[in-house]
Amino acid sequence: MKVTKIPGLGRFGIFIDDVDFTTITDDEWTEIGKLHLQNLVTIIRDCKLTWDKQTDFCTKFGDTRYGVRYLILKKYPGKTFTQVAQLAMQDDPSVDEIDRIRLKSIFNMQELTPDGKHVMRVTGKRDEKGNALGMFAEGELLWHSNESGTLTFTPGVALLGAENMIGSSTGFLTTPDYYENVSNAFRSELDEMILIHRFTPGRINPGLRMEQDEVMHANMCPEDDIEIPIVMRSPGGIIGLHYSANTIYGIKGMTKEESDSVFAEIDKELFVDKYIYDHWYKSNNDFCLFDNSITLHRRLGDIKDRLCYRIQHDYSNLQEGFWQPYLHEPTAKKYEEEIKYYVNLAGIKGFKMPDGTRSPIARDLMDYQEYFKIELSEIEIINFKSGYWKFEDFIVVNGELQKQGT
Repeated sequence: MKVTKIPGLGRFGIFIDDVDFTTITDDEWTEIGKLHLQNLVTIIRDCKLTWDKQTDFCTKFGDTRYGVRYLILKKYPGKTFTQVAQLAMQDDPSVDEIDRIRLKSIFNMQELTPDGKHVMRVTGKRDEKGNALGMFAEGELLWHSNESGTLTFTPGVALLGAENMIGSSTGFLTTPDYYENVSNAFRSELDEMILIHRFTPGRINPGLRMEQDEVMHANMCPEDDIEIPIVMRSPGGIIGLHYSANTIYGIKGMTKEESDSVFAEIDKELFVDKYIYDHWYKSNNDFCLFDNSITLHRRLGDIKDRLCYRIQHDYSNLQEGFWQPYLHEPTAKKYEEEIKYYVNLAGIKGFKMPDGTRSPIARDLMDYQEYFKIELSEIEIINFKSGYWKFEDFIVVNGELQKQGT
C-alpha cells in the first residue's frame, strides 16, 4: 500500500495505490479508515473493487445512513421504509403525492446486490422510457455537501467508479486551512455564526427534471429555514466550515444583503486552487472516500454514459466515542436529542451514542449472523428468539459466540 499527498486541498487529501480488495485484512482496512479521518479526502486508485462489495467495506467503518429514509419513517409512523415505498409505487393515496414522486425516482436509481443491499447509482444513463437510472443524471453538479440543510447529516460518502469515468472528474474542497488562516476577528465571527438553509431548485444541479429536483429537495434540505452553525468538528476532530453553497440562504441576525456580502467575502478566499482538487479519472475503478461535514464536492466533465455507485455511511467503528459535530449550545444538545431519535427510528447499527452506549449491532438473527459472519446453532437461535439471550450480551471470538464478561 502506497500513500501520497493529493495536490491542493490544503494540508489534506491522500492517494492510496496498490490496494488489493480481494486480500486486504480488516486491520489494513481500519488503518485506511483512520488515515482517511485525518485527511478528509482519500482516493484509492484503480482498486479493482466491485460495486456489489462496496457496502461491505463501507459498513466496516460504520452503518449506512440516508436522511430520506429517516424523513419517511418520521412522516409515516408504524410503517417501514420499504412498506411506504411499495405503497408509493402503487400510487396509494395514503402516501403524499410529492413522496410518491420522490420514492419512485429513488427506487429507479438503486441497484440491488445479490445479498439484498441497495446501492445508489450516480449516472447519466436512462431506461427505455427516458427515466434517469441514477442521481444527478444531467447538467452541471456544483459545489455541495450531502444533506447539508439537516442537523443530522451523514458524515461520510463513498463513490466508486464503474464505467466510462474517464473524461469526467469529482472535485473536492477542504475548509479547515481557510478557517485557520482568516483573521482572529473574523474567525471569532465565524465561531458564532449560524447559517440559515433553504432548498432552491436547480442550485446544485441546473437543468434537472422536476422529479430529480424533488429527490434533491428531500436529500439536501427537506425543511426551509433550518439553522446550522457554520463552524463544526469533523468525525476526525478537525475544525472547519459546514458551508454547502447549494443550500445556504442567509445568516441569522443579518439581512439578505448583509448575508450575501459575508458569503462573497468567504467565497473569494475559500474557492481557490490551494484548497481544491479536481480528480480527473484515469481509471474506471477509483474509490473516493470523502468527509461530508467540512468538505465540499462537485462534478465536471462528460457524464452521459458514466456510471458510479454512491454510499453514505457513519464512522462509528473508527471513533473512540460519540461524535459531536457542534461546538456550542443549544445546537449540541439539540443534535444529541435528534440523533438518538434518528438512530433508534432508522435502525442505525453500532452507532456510538451520547451516553457512551452503542445502538444494537443487529436487529434480527439474519442481521446478527451476517454481521459476525457466523452460522448460529439451533439452540442458539431458540435462545435469541425467545428473548432469553440478547444480542448486546455477546461477542464473537474466533467465529464462536462468547458471553461478555466471561
